[in-house]
Amino acid sequence: MTAEAAVAETVAAEPVRRGRMLLRRSLMGLMLVATAAFVVLALRGQDWSTVATTLRGQRPGFFASMAALAFLANAAGLVATMLSWRATLAGVGERVAAADAARIFYLGQFVKYVPGKVLGLVMSVQMGRSIGVPASRMSAAWLLALMISLLTGATVGLAAGPEVFGASSAWLVLAVLPVVAVLVRPHLVGLGTVLLARIRRRPEPPTALSGPGIRRAVVAQLAAWLIGGTHLWFLAVAMGAPPLRSLPLCVGAFGLAAIAGVLAVFAPDGIGVREVVVLAALSIVLPVPVAGVVALVSRLVVALSELTTAGAGLLATEVVRRRAGSKNPPRRWSRTSR
Repeated sequence: MTAEAAVAETVAAEPVRRGRMLLRRSLMGLMLVATAAFVVLALRGQDWSTVATTLRGQRPGFFASMAALAFLANAAGLVATMLSWRATLAGVGERVAAADAARIFYLGQFVKYVPGKVLGLVMSVQMGRSIGVPASRMSAAWLLALMISLLTGATVGLAAGPEVFGASSAWLVLAVLPVVAVLVRPHLVGLGTVLLARIRRRPEPPTALSGPGIRRAVVAQLAAWLIGGTHLWFLAVAMGAPPLRSLPLCVGAFGLAAIAGVLAVFAPDGIGVREVVVLAALSIVLPVPVAGVVALVSRLVVALSELTTAGAGLLATEVVRRRAGSKNPPRRWSRTSR
């Protein structure tokens, strides 16, 4: 092909490329609008009258400070989850650039508020293709991330055991063994992911997983649960919960509540289901009406924190992508050896 022909082909393809870019941005805009609508509708369905009545008896400055700390704690936990997601991609042999991994992950934070759990997977697969990741591997990474989230969330949930079971909770230490086993033999998590894929009728993950990638994903996700769970503790303490006693309870309850929300496929982001678990746990250290208020405020703080952090993350990745421009078109690193 001559230079003139190559230039002509490039010029001819430019309108198509711009059209696809415009379509992608339009779809993203529609999705963000739909997300905002579903979040507003979900929050409107909650009984906020109890919240207003209870908060009147609190010190406004102290509660506002604790709510701000809760917001930041959940945001930090979300960033740790993004790092776990990127490590999970490396675990299936796809080492992608940080900006690309963050863009896929943060966009997924908006998608999860829209009814239909499969939409997040479809979106991830489509965005993965745009950076050269095969659909099979992106699906495998999505399922693997789900398995790691469930496993680590259940483990962190054990922190609530002493308050729930009292002196008879020593046996819960044995439940930590699955996470220890995965850290020692990372490929074991692939067995659970294969089972999960069969249950959900999705493509099975590759048999060869990267041990270091899986370990990083597990550690980062554990950190995400521990950090994010403190947001519930800040809110509970602001409402009068004993600080030392409620810390492990709140962190564990958040992990269990989030898992329950994930498993509740009928509820966008587990709305309603998660609050029931949080209410049941916090009623151990707070009066039931106050525990209910904390559960509702937690939902509001988490939603605002996730959407704000995801929006800031998407903006940051867009800035990185524009700066890169045509200088480095392939933003993906070389695949790990199989």
